[in-house]
Amino acid sequence: MLLEIVVAAAEAIKASLPLLAGLILGAVLLLFLERFLAGRVSPVVKRVLYAIVLLGGIGAGLALAWKIRWLCDDAFISFRYARNFSRGEGLVFNPGEWVEGYTNFLWTLVLGLLAKVRVSIPHAGLFGNLAAYVFAIVFVALVVRKASPKPAIIPFAALCLAGSRPFYTFASSGLETMPAAMLVAVGMWASLRKNGAFGAGLAFIAAALTRPDHLLLYGCMGLAIVAEDLIHHEERPFWKRLDLRRYFAYGAPLVLFYVPYFLWRWRAYGDFFPNTYYAKSGNLTYWSQGLVYATHFLFTSGAVIWIPLFLLALAGRSRNRAETRLRIFALLSLLVYGRYVVKVGGDFMEHRFFVSLLPILAVGTEVSLRYRLRELAGPARALVGSVAALAVAVAVLPVRVLKPYEKRWNLAEENTFYPVKNVFPFESGSIYAGMGERVHKTFIARGLRPKLSIDCIGLVGWYADLPIVDAYGLANRRIAHKSIEKRGRPGHEKRGSLEDLLAEGAVVDLGNPWGEKFKEETRANVDGSTFHFLRWDPDLVKALRTVKNTQIPDPARDIAVLARTGTRSDLLESLAFYEVFLERHPDREKLLGELRGQIGEVADFEGHLPAGAAMKGAGLRIEKMRRMGATGKSLLVSLPDAGGGTGTLEIDLGVLAKPELRFALGGKSSPGVRVELVVDGATQRTARPRADRQLVPEAWQIEDLQGRRASLRIVDEDKAPGSGLYIDGIHWSSGTKEDIRARLRSGVPGNGVELFRAALTELPENDPDVIAFAARFAIHYSFDEVFPEGTEITGTAFGKAPATGPTGNQQEITGFLGRALANGYHGGDAAKGKVALPMLTLDGQPIHVLVGGGKDCQKTFVGLEVDGRIVARSCGKNDEILRPTELSTSAYAGKQGRVVIVDESNGNWGHILADDVLMAAPPQAARVN
Repeated sequence: MLLEIVVAAAEAIKASLPLLAGLILGAVLLLFLERFLAGRVSPVVKRVLYAIVLLGGIGAGLALAWKIRWLCDDAFISFRYARNFSRGEGLVFNPGEWVEGYTNFLWTLVLGLLAKVRVSIPHAGLFGNLAAYVFAIVFVALVVRKASPKPAIIPFAALCLAGSRPFYTFASSGLETMPAAMLVAVGMWASLRKNGAFGAGLAFIAAALTRPDHLLLYGCMGLAIVAEDLIHHEERPFWKRLDLRRYFAYGAPLVLFYVPYFLWRWRAYGDFFPNTYYAKSGNLTYWSQGLVYATHFLFTSGAVIWIPLFLLALAGRSRNRAETRLRIFALLSLLVYGRYVVKVGGDFMEHRFFVSLLPILAVGTEVSLRYRLRELAGPARALVGSVAALAVAVAVLPVRVLKPYEKRWNLAEENTFYPVKNVFPFESGSIYAGMGERVHKTFIARGLRPKLSIDCIGLVGWYADLPIVDAYGLANRRIAHKSIEKRGRPGHEKRGSLEDLLAEGAVVDLGNPWGEKFKEETRANVDGSTFHFLRWDPDLVKALRTVKNTQIPDPARDIAVLARTGTRSDLLESLAFYEVFLERHPDREKLLGELRGQIGEVADFEGHLPAGAAMKGAGLRIEKMRRMGATGKSLLVSLPDAGGGTGTLEIDLGVLAKPELRFALGGKSSPGVRVELVVDGATQRTARPRADRQLVPEAWQIEDLQGRRASLRIVDEDKAPGSGLYIDGIHWSSGTKEDIRARLRSGVPGNGVELFRAALTELPENDPDVIAFAARFAIHYSFDEVFPEGTEITGTAFGKAPATGPTGNQQEITGFLGRALANGYHGGDAAKGKVALPMLTLDGQPIHVLVGGGKDCQKTFVGLEVDGRIVARSCGKNDEILRPTELSTSAYAGKQGRVVIVDESNGNWGHILADDVLMAAPPQAARVN
């Protein structure tokens, strides 16, 4: 990754060589101009020239900053805190919730105070940043001129800052970044004033109140002041070199301002650190990403050239107190603050955390270099001067390695995401602004205030003005205090789960929090604005139903349809969903009862055994796992088995009243591994595992045993290693017309593909009703054992036969039917191959296929091939989930064609999955299986 950044920067510089050459020439001319004028003009003229060049640099920098003016999403978080402060709610994101989701107290307070006198906060943020940019450059120029050995004519450090892309980019972000950098520059300037210790301390404490991590810079300046005294009072005894009065003056602002502020915020918000510290796991180290961040900064800001020059300029003896102080301050800041930035992993915005270092290093370099050049002569002076000219040029050379809107290396050129579209009146060009405005129109304009959950809370939170649950945790204590599961993009590594969002009271979400499975059951559309319910809210639903052209979830309708047509797996998932979703619904228990009646549960092993069940031995246990054919989150297992473990579970079924008992069973078959139906003490039915890696349906028709008392016995008596079973979903058939068997027997209009596939998940494949229904299809390729006769396989991606599941390091595969599927991951994503199924006569009926894997439909796909051409194709969604799709044959009726499964990609997600190819039969057609 580091090498990628270096190469990308080198390519960007190479593309800008003419500009770089011009900048070098310009820097050389400025160096010669200063040397030429140094002894030829008066101090007054020098001062005037210095001001003119400085103003020219500031003007050019402002033009560059204005061209890319932007206000980022994070800025609007602070803007919302400021607005609530101006409304009298306090410094809170949600009124009544004291969570410190900002780390820029002074900046937010200033914006809030301006809002109290009716100043527009976005305008204050934009123009406040631009003003801070100007003042930062001005104070850098003042520091350099005062601390230089002779009056300077060209403000090189100020010009470099003005033209530095990292610096002028943050001249209009709306963040505290530029105000903090300005206060650092003010602190350096104040330190040069007579008796300036208090002023310097005040400026650096103000910087720390603007960004808490700038306490490190406050400490660095304090150490620099002490070191200055130790170095420049060598004639005195050690203890007499220290100017305690000066140190007290420097430390006074800490005691007078920062300590009271800290105690107030600790009491107000209840946490020792800001909530953002916990959200970003500031207590953890992230060296690997920090190195990425530092490498990117070094090679895109020119620092790879000017930092070595800075270190060279620091070499040599101390010249005077001011130069010593600035030199030591710059070196300590680079080491201490730079190390801190790398340690925490930097930021997701390129350059941002290093912006405050730029004025410090620019001052330290120019001041020390001016002294250093005076001490050199001849070739050495010319060499250092040449390097200085190169450093100036690369400092202002714009080096871009990220494209607009691109997120790479966990970094982004954030200004491209949030441009200011119009200044007066203010209008953001971000899509999030439009989202927030639509939410405001949907809810606030109607007097509704549901709690909204969202991740990018800035612009949406500002415009929507609703109570917000921050899914990233910046403004939410519960989510901020979660543990990081996996390191990634700084500041975006924690995300609230659905349970977190519900626990925080969220009602609606602009995303799809319940996932694809329940997308339609939770989706609402009001005036063309779409959102999703996290939970049913009677008052909100009642209000929205009065709006014309509104689509609102209808649980009663959806549950009625589900009870008639859903598989048992669908019913179980839906029951778990509706138990939470309908928490506030007045008819909750009635609606849930409809689902429970169709489920007919005997034992689903969701964390517990059924009531009255008796367990013997330690061989059987409930485990949370996902396995093909199982339902829910856990099942009863005796595998893996190292040998010697046995066990029996007996479940009392009472008096048999239902016509059929069903379950899913898998494992390693042996005489000692079985499931038995025991009636009046005698075994009447027995089943043994038929599939090793998954569970397959079993069904016992027991009309002949109804009215007798029975129990179900699950047995593993085999002590041999590797023998055992998996069992799940033990249930009664409902015996009603909604039951899967009754639906198969009644016949359904259309091709019946969905019903047939549902039947394969609940009934054995050799069940008479399944076999009878399968006659509807002219072809049915299940891939359970082998590919059908006549199949042509080329390449290596699909192996020689269907796969029973994942291969190699492949993720878990879900959504296929039966025991196997066509899997293009043999050999990983790099492998290529093709499976061409037998030729068939097309009759206009669509061909139904389950498809998953890669989403590049040009290289990884399931297609219909006619006359050697691909005329229809379908692909996955870059996951290992197979979903139903169909290939149209209507334009090719009467022609010969075939289904092909193609993997021509060797890139990421370069594989395809396929299973269960079906085509409905025309009247009296023969069926192929």
